[in-house]
Amino acid sequence: MSSYTIHRKRQPNFVATAAKYGVWKALRPFIRRGRDVAFVAVLHVPADTCDYYKRAAEMLIADPMPVDEDCNELAVVLALHDIAIEPRALFKRCRYGRRIIVLTERLEHVPPEMRAAADIVVPLAPPTAAHYEAAAREIGISGMTPDIATLMTSFSFDALSATIIENRPLATVVRYLRRSAVERARIEPAPARPKGPRLEDMAGYGSAKTWGLQLAQDLRAWKAGDIAWEEVDRGVLLYGPPGTGKTKYATALANSCDVTLVLASAARWQAAGHLGDYLKSMRAAFALAGKQAPSILFVDEFDSFGDRESPGDEGHRDYKRQVINAMLECLDPADGREGVVVVGATNSPAAIDRALLRPGRLETLVEIPLPDAAARVAILRHHLGTNALTGDTNRFVTGTVGWSGADIEKLARDAKRLSRSRRAAMTVDLLLEAMPATYALSENELRHTAVHEAGHAIVGTVLGADLLEYVRIEREVRRGISIQSAGSTVFERQMGRVRTVDYYNDHLAMLLGGIAAESVVYGKHGDGAGGSAGSDLAVASDIATQMEQHYGFGEVLSVQFGKGDRPLEDLRNKDPDLRRLVDRRLKAQFERASAMLIDRRTELDLLAAQLFVTGRVEGGEVKALCGL
Repeated sequence: MSSYTIHRKRQPNFVATAAKYGVWKALRPFIRRGRDVAFVAVLHVPADTCDYYKRAAEMLIADPMPVDEDCNELAVVLALHDIAIEPRALFKRCRYGRRIIVLTERLEHVPPEMRAAADIVVPLAPPTAAHYEAAAREIGISGMTPDIATLMTSFSFDALSATIIENRPLATVVRYLRRSAVERARIEPAPARPKGPRLEDMAGYGSAKTWGLQLAQDLRAWKAGDIAWEEVDRGVLLYGPPGTGKTKYATALANSCDVTLVLASAARWQAAGHLGDYLKSMRAAFALAGKQAPSILFVDEFDSFGDRESPGDEGHRDYKRQVINAMLECLDPADGREGVVVVGATNSPAAIDRALLRPGRLETLVEIPLPDAAARVAILRHHLGTNALTGDTNRFVTGTVGWSGADIEKLARDAKRLSRSRRAAMTVDLLLEAMPATYALSENELRHTAVHEAGHAIVGTVLGADLLEYVRIEREVRRGISIQSAGSTVFERQMGRVRTVDYYNDHLAMLLGGIAAESVVYGKHGDGAGGSAGSDLAVASDIATQMEQHYGFGEVLSVQFGKGDRPLEDLRNKDPDLRRLVDRRLKAQFERASAMLIDRRTELDLLAAQLFVTGRVEGGEVKALCGL
């Protein structure tokens, strides 16, 4: 096979020239035998140096570039930087090469097939002072001394390349480097603790608050040397609806633990640039948290990393795989991450790769729910601060069902603004005035809602799957709020009960009892039972899917869990037969609930009438009405 050469004129680069000596030392057995000797070398280079070593390697084997008669390059220098590469892509790039050098900052990113095929796999140490002196002589930089060369060994390639530029005197370069060394050696002040309340002072966090206070106790014991790091939780994934205060939780947790808080997110890391920059930013955040240990690293939007097994988006599968693999390395490094607790936050835990949630990583999942009545009042008082609230807070509680902590915080701001403008005291009346405008339900809407909720209550009480606490309807709803309910029927699960197929069928009948009651009374039902993830029909569809695919109550015993933000919906979308089975089960329980309410039409009418008048009926009253 004939070969030719292509001459490329390149400006000499001081840093790459210094790096060349390390590459030459590794390749000396091959280079000394002439340009016709074929070899494959995998060189493991220090972090953030791939570009420089690539240029250094090209100086040695690809300048001038040997090519065959078809102009295929016979010398291949491939820099992987900080990313992995698929074997097929790597072999395709190297298929014509006779002298092949693969440079990587992480040896595990080189496919094992390439490592096995390589003549050498060696790490490269950073250049020595002697290498910098030799590079200065080769390029023609005058004034280089052993002391100056030694000073250069303490700087990164990037820093040297930015400082040593064409036509700048070496004396000026040395002055800048020494000034930089002084700045770098200054003792930085201890990072400030995050401002804000402690977790002990926060309301509405439920089990997340319990977990956080236990972590604070464990960290104090660890800092005192009473327990080993292995006994401290390494991480937690917080999940819940938007606006429930997950970021504020992290700040309060850091204050209670008396540790530094490092804030991060996938969006911040991705903004750094291409994939290599993204991964470097990720590792830098973990390195910063480790440097400031004990610390809490808060990673927002944790579902942004995705799931390697999720369907679709084939074009970005490799990108996603590398990001998740890098996160796994950061969460569970070989040398551990002592002193660093990672707190992730998401609205969609189902969209997260399962490997990220295994023990030693984000091993604990804690829900931050929408605040209950007591928590809503506590959150309001916290945000009102010194503004004392007078009046009956029950009206506030009734008007804020389904509100998040963020909603209440905004209400407090609006109320304080109204109080200042009027120079009036903070009262519940003023607070209600600051709330979004209300819409009073018409008599027809109220009666329809009362029938719907009465259907839930009667079916659930008669079947006895769970214990009815109360049933209620709202006379007003807030304008501008997309998802809210004009009624609610609240059951309490009976602990210690084995949940068989009968239990779940009863639960489905109760969920469908609302539209069954509407159909019995009016001949058709409205749209209030669907349209959102938490609606009766959505919840019933998911439970029926679980019965078929999770619990072995359907035609098969095999289990499937689905992928993405809504894995059960994913299962139904991919399997028309499953969808038909789910629909058949729902229709059977709808007909069952309808038949039950036809038999108990008198009780249905009485309960609906009572709800229309009083707005709320307790579970014991419904049970007595049904003669149970």
